[in-house]
Amino acid sequence: MKIKLSWIPFIPAVLAMTALRLLSVFGNDDTGMISGINALLFSYLAVGVALALFVLCIIFNIADRKTAPVYESKRNVPAGIFSVLSAAFTLAYSVMNLMAKKDSDYLLIHIVCALCAFLAMLAAIGLVFMARTHFTGFAPVSNIAFLYVFPSLWAVSELVSCFLEATKLSVAASDMSLLFCFIFLTLSLFPQAMVISKIPGKNPVKASFIYGMPSAAFGISYGAFLIARVVFDSVGGIALLAGAMLISFGLYQICYLVELTRGALRKDEIVIVDAFTDSNSDTEINNIDGELVLGEDKKDEDYSQKATADTDDFIMGYEADDVIPEISAPKVIGEEEDLSGGFVLGIDDDDADSSIIAARRQKKEEKLMNEIDKLLADLDEQKKELNNKK
Repeated sequence: MKIKLSWIPFIPAVLAMTALRLLSVFGNDDTGMISGINALLFSYLAVGVALALFVLCIIFNIADRKTAPVYESKRNVPAGIFSVLSAAFTLAYSVMNLMAKKDSDYLLIHIVCALCAFLAMLAAIGLVFMARTHFTGFAPVSNIAFLYVFPSLWAVSELVSCFLEATKLSVAASDMSLLFCFIFLTLSLFPQAMVISKIPGKNPVKASFIYGMPSAAFGISYGAFLIARVVFDSVGGIALLAGAMLISFGLYQICYLVELTRGALRKDEIVIVDAFTDSNSDTEINNIDGELVLGEDKKDEDYSQKATADTDDFIMGYEADDVIPEISAPKVIGEEEDLSGGFVLGIDDDDADSSIIAARRQKKEEKLMNEIDKLLADLDEQKKELNNKK
């Protein structure tokens, strides 16, 4: 799976971006320059490195044809810890930012900050539920899945707030790094939420790599820059909180990407396990673009419309008194020996499909042969009775 090769450029990119950020803090002389170069240039260089990383991730994504579009979440304690920390920092940062902007002359900025604080509360709840999945390794499909989207919505609101702040100054004279941080944070949190909550999508697993790695690189490097400025340049305390929040999000994404790297499946590794139950519904599986996706539950029309052709005392097909075995929703697992269950997904393997169809056909043929044997036995008995009467 070529998407995993994104780790190769990611590690030097993070180190280079962090070095450039810290150099812009520690390398300044009395004039605010670094060897005659404007310190803001190092900020643009760091952004350029992150964008180059983003392009490489896209290239690896295009070359990757094997990564499965879904992933069954596993126990990941470090990701759960950083998810909880990110929730706490998110709420604290948005509330503190609202308090800092309460005396602003710009009413629109104040309204946007209030919206950010409200969404931060919902985002914190969503991150806590995501942390529960990381701690337990169990992600049930339930009605609370919509909460996983709020971290992305909060990042969008912070992006709007940063954009409004940036419009006050010239683009050439301001550091746009925080704007890029929230752009990639928005883009990365959404596919991660789709993977965890099992929301269908094009391929959120690969999207987590494409957007998650630049987001983590931005968060760690710019967060270290903000903390260094607080320590050495005595910048306001909100910068310290913002730096801690960005680093926490960056580490959370790295921990989750490590889990995806270790556990993401190839399309040909996805296996369907059929379970026969006595339920009254069956799951329809539709083949779309070579991958099976889950359809809506419906009653099996093949069984409900039984063929009945009367020949003496025998009814062709299934008798009314027979209990027809029905097929429950298939389960997707990564390994055949791991039958612990998983997300219903489907299979991209023609051999497995043919084996399932052959097994069902064999069961029907066995059923029909048993009925024919019964019919022949009845005919023999009737012949004996007629001979006895004669």
